[in-house]
Amino acid sequence: MADNTEKTAAAAADVEAPAPAAAPGNAPAGTLAWWSGRSAEASHAATVERSMSIREALRLYPKAIFWSCAITLVIIMDGYDTALIGAFFGYPAFQQRFGILVDADTDSYQVQAKWQTALGLGNTLGSIVGIFINGILTERFGHKKVLLGAMTWLCCTIFIVFFAPSVAVLFIGELLCGLAWGMFTTMGPAYASEVAPVALRAYLEIFVVTCWGIGQLVSSGILDGLNGRHGQWAWRIPIAVQWVWPVIIMPLVVFCPESPWWLVRKNRLAEAEHSFRRLSSVGPEEAKAAVALMVETTELERSLAEGESYVDCFRGDHLWRTEITCAAWTCQVFVGFAIVSYATYFFEQAGLPVASAYKLSVGQSSLHFVCNVLSVFVTARFGRRPIFLFGALFMSACMFVIGFLALPHQTAGLGYASASVFLIWFACYELSLGPATYVIVGETSSTKLRSKTIAIARNCYNVANVVSTVVAPYVLNPTEGNWKGKTAFLAAGFCLITFVWGYFRLPECKGRTYEELDILFSKKLRAKDFAKYNVDADAQIDDKAGAEHHE
Repeated sequence: MADNTEKTAAAAADVEAPAPAAAPGNAPAGTLAWWSGRSAEASHAATVERSMSIREALRLYPKAIFWSCAITLVIIMDGYDTALIGAFFGYPAFQQRFGILVDADTDSYQVQAKWQTALGLGNTLGSIVGIFINGILTERFGHKKVLLGAMTWLCCTIFIVFFAPSVAVLFIGELLCGLAWGMFTTMGPAYASEVAPVALRAYLEIFVVTCWGIGQLVSSGILDGLNGRHGQWAWRIPIAVQWVWPVIIMPLVVFCPESPWWLVRKNRLAEAEHSFRRLSSVGPEEAKAAVALMVETTELERSLAEGESYVDCFRGDHLWRTEITCAAWTCQVFVGFAIVSYATYFFEQAGLPVASAYKLSVGQSSLHFVCNVLSVFVTARFGRRPIFLFGALFMSACMFVIGFLALPHQTAGLGYASASVFLIWFACYELSLGPATYVIVGETSSTKLRSKTIAIARNCYNVANVVSTVVAPYVLNPTEGNWKGKTAFLAAGFCLITFVWGYFRLPECKGRTYEELDILFSKKLRAKDFAKYNVDADAQIDDKAGAEHHE
């Protein structure tokens, strides 16, 4: 009975909520008129958000931080499985169960190359489909329901992997699990970008990358603990651990508030205010003003480009925003092309002993976590654009050094030198382009097309990853291209291309509200002019010109 009363009250409040004014259609000039003609509530909310310090944001939004981090925990599962499958290929128990006998004298088994490739791509291929599904379902049903459904699906499909009688069934299980993991990879950044204030947006997006690193660390730790164990449980226990995460996360998601931005897009304004108050420590008036700003931002976006389909991501001002998100995420693969995903194998080909190569790979996983934490301080000091550009340039220099070290005859000494420079490269990546990309993707996309834009961008990343995964063995393998350490020249070239693209096409979005970003993109400014453009001053000029014209 109480639930019905509450729903009735919410419905009545929604009906009584004032309808947003129609936005002028003559963009971009109309966007400035819209900016200056905002309601007092929306103007107040925008001013408060732009001027909010980090300390104040931490005081007012501790619940938003908690719920964003709770949702982002699902990324751990994707990072865990990504590291797990690759490591399984070297596990004797896994090889004996799913491989073929290659040496009867030593009782040695190997998983066939075709199945190594298939299992390595199973997660990625499933994710591609899951990401597109997520872009559609999230906008229709909301983040909360879709996430609960995805975790339920994952709990069921893990059974297929756990009880797989053959390598073919194992591949099918990985493929089906990938549907859920694809939803997770786009859900985390999207939710964090919608519930966080401007001052905290970057830090909550960085936590997304950190969770991926946590998953890899947990996977490495479990595999190391089971190293040397024989029998089926040597590979089944790590798979069974994946059931632990939904048990921890699902109860949190049940009580998690829905994104107020999604509720505004569904015209459920009373629920949006209630959700905003659950995410913050502000009073009713401040929550009402914040929702008013969301309403006007949503209406502004609808006035600039109608439609909320995948096709609309490539129309009008959204095309540039889609380009930025796609290119930024794809660059993550190409700056370390054919090296990062095969780091252990690369170390061996560069001249390191097998044992040393494995230890360096474990150290690389630890470095991932540490540098992600340190990147918070880098992001707090610098904008997205300089971090991205400097990172690409420095990483290019490191890759050139690795390439030149590979020109002489390979020795253990040169191998260690190459590995050291690679770890410096990796540290730079995790301090700059790695986490910055998640921030760029989260805040560049428009609010009404965010889920779909992030879905397209993540799938561009997945396609690039497939290319890298397929090409890498043919470039590195001594029986094929035999490039060994010289493969770094290819990655260095991609780093330079990334720098050039970023200089001309990547704008600075730090400290901007989503409303300001809509206006800046509608004006078709050059990327380097975003940071110094004053929207308020231009709006005043636009108002004055309009008044003189009217006179």
